[in-house]
Amino acid sequence: MELDYRACRSIAAATGLIAAFAAFAAPRAAAQTSALDLTCSGNSFSKVGDPFPNTETVSFVTDGKALVMLGLPWLDKPTKARVVSRNPIQLRFAAGGVIGEYFNFTGDLFLIHEDGRFTRLVCKPKA
Repeated sequence: MELDYRACRSIAAATGLIAAFAAFAAPRAAAQTSALDLTCSGNSFSKVGDPFPNTETVSFVTDGKALVMLGLPWLDKPTKARVVSRNPIQLRFAAGGVIGEYFNFTGDLFLIHEDGRFTRLVCKPKA
């Protein structure tokens, strides 16, 4: 009788672990497969803390897997970015002299420029 009890307990524990993993895996798969076509606007600050930031607008497109296209004001056409890392919360990429981080849940896009400027943008779906 004791052996049956142990087997049932092991099966219940394994089932619990599988259910917990599925709860985390499903949102991750959904977050990584959605496509985004966004317009982002915000302010760019110089590395010395300029109290009067410049307003910038950026276009940001991702197919949900690897492709990230970034339209920057100083580039003639949208450029393909190199994805550094991707998870359900954050997408990191590099393109056109910037390193960027996009946060899926808030729509915030941060760009760190080679010259030391920092840009904070809020992204919304294109109308």
